[in-house]
Amino acid sequence: MADDRRYAPPVPSVLAGPDVRGLARQAIRILASRSEEHTDRLRARLDHLCEAFLSEEEEARHAAIQKLRNEGVTDPEIIDHVIPEVSRILGQRWADDTLSFAEVSIGSARLQETVRALIARDIAPLDADAGDHLNAPRIMLIIPRPEDHTLGTFVAADQFRRFGYAVDIIVDQHARQAALELRKHRYVMVGLTIGGRRTLASAKELVDIIRTTATRATPIVLGGSFVETEDGLKQATGVDHVAVSVRDALKKCGLDIVRADPSQNTVASHE
Repeated sequence: MADDRRYAPPVPSVLAGPDVRGLARQAIRILASRSEEHTDRLRARLDHLCEAFLSEEEEARHAAIQKLRNEGVTDPEIIDHVIPEVSRILGQRWADDTLSFAEVSIGSARLQETVRALIARDIAPLDADAGDHLNAPRIMLIIPRPEDHTLGTFVAADQFRRFGYAVDIIVDQHARQAALELRKHRYVMVGLTIGGRRTLASAKELVDIIRTTATRATPIVLGGSFVETEDGLKQATGVDHVAVSVRDALKKCGLDIVRADPSQNTVASHE
C-alpha cells in the first residue's frame, strides 16, 4: 500500500491517561453512565464520532461534542477518555488499511483542535479557583523532533493543570532551545513523549543537553504510546523515570496532587 508503515498511527500518548487497552472500556462506561443504551450502540456512537472528525463539515464535530455535553458527559471526561478513544479507533482503522494516513492525520489534527478548545473553555474558571496560578509548581512537557504525535501531550497538560500545576509545552524546537527555556522558570518536572523508535535519538540528545546546561537538577520523565511496548527506554534515553500516566509521573517524581481534580473522582466512580 502507499502509506509508509514504519510510522505508527497517531494514537494518544499513554502519559495522557489510562493505558490504551482501557480507553475503550472507560469511554464506554462514561457514555453508559449517561444513558440506557446497550454497549453495541455505544460503540456505534464512538464510530459516529470518528466519522464526525473525518468529515469536512465542521458543524458535524461541534454537534457531536455538544450532544455529549447535553447527555451530561463533562469536558474533562471528553478530553481524558472519549477523544483519546476516538483517536485510537482512527489509528486502528489506519492499521487495518481502511483509512489513509492522510485521513487519520487530518482527523487527529481536528481532535487536537477540539482538545485545545475544551481546555481554553475551562482555563479561566480553573485559574480563578486556583488563586495566583503563577505561583503554582511548573511542569515542562516537550514533544521532541521529529515526533508528530502531539494529541496525548495536550491531554496530559490539561490533566496536570487540573491537578494544580502550571504547564509549558515545547513543540518542534531544537534541544538547546528547550534547555534555555528551562532556565526561565523553576520546573519540578520535565516530561518527554515519544510515539516510536525514530524519536529515541532526539530524545537522548535532548536529555543530554538538559543535563549539561540546566542550572538545577530536574527529574525527566518519558511517556508516550511507545513506552508500553518497549523495554530499556530509561537506559536508552537517559531519563530518570518512565511513566504510563500523569498520576504515575507525579508519583515517581515524588510530587503531590496540589489540588484534587473533581473530574478524576467522577471518572473513578465509573470503574
